[in-house]
Amino acid sequence: MLRRKLIVAWAAAAIGIAAAISLADWQMRRGDAKLASQAQTDTAERMAPVEIAPSRSSIESAATALPRKVRVSGVFDPDGTIYLGIRMLNGVAGFYVITPLVIGEGLPAVLIDRGWKAHDMHGGSRVGAATPPSGLVTVEGLAVTQPSALLELGGKSERRVPGIWHNLDYAAYEQATGRSVARFVIRLSSDVPSGNATDGLRREWPRPASGVEKHRGYAFQWYSLAVLIAALAAFALTQGLRRGR
Repeated sequence: MLRRKLIVAWAAAAIGIAAAISLADWQMRRGDAKLASQAQTDTAERMAPVEIAPSRSSIESAATALPRKVRVSGVFDPDGTIYLGIRMLNGVAGFYVITPLVIGEGLPAVLIDRGWKAHDMHGGSRVGAATPPSGLVTVEGLAVTQPSALLELGGKSERRVPGIWHNLDYAAYEQATGRSVARFVIRLSSDVPSGNATDGLRREWPRPASGVEKHRGYAFQWYSLAVLIAALAAFALTQGLRRGR
């Protein structure tokens, strides 16, 4: 009877140890992935910008190796602006303002993340961001696959343009606007005011390595739990053997 209990206890302990180590390794992998992404971003930001010509092949080429620093010219279409919210910056809630840049007739538009604006608590659902500059402009920034995304719970709400969106969905944007867009977003460089120095938008972009310390801390906790389970199991085995004798 005692032997059977010890076998069951050790089997449960082995499962607990394996699960704790697996979760710890997962947290370590998440941290390593963020560090690798940060290294890619840092390298891309140090490179000279790649010119995106007004051609479909140039747009498709720009989307093949992201992130990368790019430069492109076109005309902003303020009617296609969407606001990604709610995004926190230094503890303040706000929105990222994304406006399409038309670079040529019949070509996919390029979505430009113009920056972040604080949420006006008295403005309801109205963001009130400044309109982009009119006429031909040249913008420069880091092209990324997606802006920062948030977890969406429940059904997806109706997406309107202009309007507030939870996350960017390229297919949904194309359906809502009737225009095709490139499969990347350009985050304006902090030193490039998009042709309007008074737009009031802040260009402080999320760092991929943000939160790595948290993942390392969680991993340490899971590894510690595995050690604790092993120690308790060994203690229980020792006591059981003594009582058995």
